[in-house]
Amino acid sequence: MAFRAIGFDIDGTLYPSWRLSLALAGFAVRNYACLKAFGEVRRELRDLARTPEYRAAPPAGIEEFHRYQAALVARRMGIDEEAARRGVERFFYKVIPESFDRIRPFPGVRESLARLKASGLRLGALSDFPGERKLELMGLGDLFDVVMTSEETGYLKPEPEPIRDLAGRLGVESGELLYVGNSAAYDVAGARAAGAASAYIRTLLGGRGDGGADFTFRRYPDLADWILSRP
Repeated sequence: MAFRAIGFDIDGTLYPSWRLSLALAGFAVRNYACLKAFGEVRRELRDLARTPEYRAAPPAGIEEFHRYQAALVARRMGIDEEAARRGVERFFYKVIPESFDRIRPFPGVRESLARLKASGLRLGALSDFPGERKLELMGLGDLFDVVMTSEETGYLKPEPEPIRDLAGRLGVESGELLYVGNSAAYDVAGARAAGAASAYIRTLLGGRGDGGADFTFRRYPDLADWILSRP
């Protein structure tokens, strides 16, 4: 089946992740404890998403998700919940997005996305973090019909809800969507769980396996060629 829409992960998929790590190195060292706790909480949230209790009443919207997330961070760090929320919001939702004025996409990203869009395909961006500011600063914001974060659904990838929601916002069925990402565990697995096809970008810092993606590539022009050659 030909695709009617293409979805893209952002971090590590549209740009080399090492560039962001380099840009934030100093800040990351000064905030190591918060970063460590946040990473542990994100893993905890993925585990919780598979429990009946969480699925019965997931956080409704970004604000509630952020409050829930901050409470978990506060518990791990042994600090006040409001202090944890301020720290997380500042680093992950303000400092990181604004650092993208120093981040450049992979070669050929803009040209390839423009080709896909010109062919009539709808384009969406779905990340586990808000992506509008990142795309704007990388000069890609005008190419996407939909930009969303999985946090809006109360679930993180690889749960199927975010990718199903993206397909719905793009006006297509999940089976008509190709989702492109750099993580076999989150992006490829999430697409499969949602009933969508997947493409995996194999980067220098990426893992060996593509998780059974429908297409694996290193260069964005190759991805565009493959998509546009499908009947």
